Amino acid sequence: MKNILKTLLIVAASTLIAACGGGGGGGGTPNGPSATLRVYPPVDAISLPVGASGSTGIEVRGGKAPYGVISSDASVSAMLSTDGILFISGNSDGTSTLTVYDESLPVQQVKITVTAKAVPLASSAGTAITLRPNQSVQFNVRGGVAPYSVNSSDTGVVSASISGSTVTLVGMPKSGSATILITDAAGATLSVTATVQISSLSVSPASITGPAGTANTVAISGGVAPYTVSSTNTAVATATLSGSSVNVSLVSQGASEVKITDAANTSLVVSVTVTSNVLQVSPANQTVDEKSATSTTLTYLIAGGTAPYTPLVSPADRSYFTTLSIAGTALTATLPDSTTGPRCVTADKVIPIDIYDSKLVKQTVSVTIKDGGAVACP
Repeated sequence: MKNILKTLLIVAASTLIAACGGGGGGGGTPNGPSATLRVYPPVDAISLPVGASGSTGIEVRGGKAPYGVISSDASVSAMLSTDGILFISGNSDGTSTLTVYDESLPVQQVKITVTAKAVPLASSAGTAITLRPNQSVQFNVRGGVAPYSVNSSDTGVVSASISGSTVTLVGMPKSGSATILITDAAGATLSVTATVQISSLSVSPASITGPAGTANTVAISGGVAPYTVSSTNTAVATATLSGSSVNVSLVSQGASEVKITDAANTSLVVSVTVTSNVLQVSPANQTVDEKSATSTTLTYLIAGGTAPYTPLVSPADRSYFTTLSIAGTALTATLPDSTTGPRCVTADKVIPIDIYDSKLVKQTVSVTIKDGGAVACP
């Protein structure tokens, strides 16, 4: 503030005081011991902001040293440097008459009216701010008299801190409003209302139904992050959280609930119903010999999943079977004898069989045709 005082002063030109003794009316020092006391440049009124302090650049001339200055009001302080330069400070709102005098006091005096006026406190954010939980917002304070202090009326809703003229607000995980009170060094205050808004916690979907072995995603919105998640029956369904998404894996037939809780301790429950157990087919593999003189019928048993079931093999492997069908919970696969069908192999051949249930859950078993040795295949 000291360095810019000169630019803040509003100087009203005064009538030049006539100089005594052959000096003339210019800015220079007149000749002779009885030169009139004056200031240069000549002024009779100054205005400055409260809190401003420093050199005016105004010099006392003439008269007879030593010089002095007094202020008529505590709103303004004044002093002279050793080389006669006037320094002033704006302490509070008010007007003071500065009297500059020399050794002849009270014969020679120069009076200057100084007005100190406070610049009102203001914020770059206005008087109202809206935040989300865990959101940080900054704004600047202008005017008044530094340094500033800041206080929040409810730190459970909004916390407030200040560094220099920058105020930082952080929304807490609680809805409501707090008054942010900014106070300057002169006791002037500025109030800013900070409001934390929290949208209602919601999830989608609100319920899950499906067979075991499948997975579903639940999207979380609103509330206050971070969230936590738990399952009431992990034997039926498990739940894992990633940000605002919950992955729910269906494990076995039954019912469970997935509880989602936000940082404000608000909870929602997603109901989970697993309609069937995991699709299982056994045995996983059966082996036949390529040299069998008769056809071979293999049976696989199906459990879990959701009927009806469908078997599929690749088109390249379909010719290895004369029958591939499911009746109820049994898969029947018939391979022709080696003399009438393409059962001959030059190396062990594994043929995958995919079984799908009505929910398109898949389980894979296989048939291995065992190479019987050096046989020329047709």
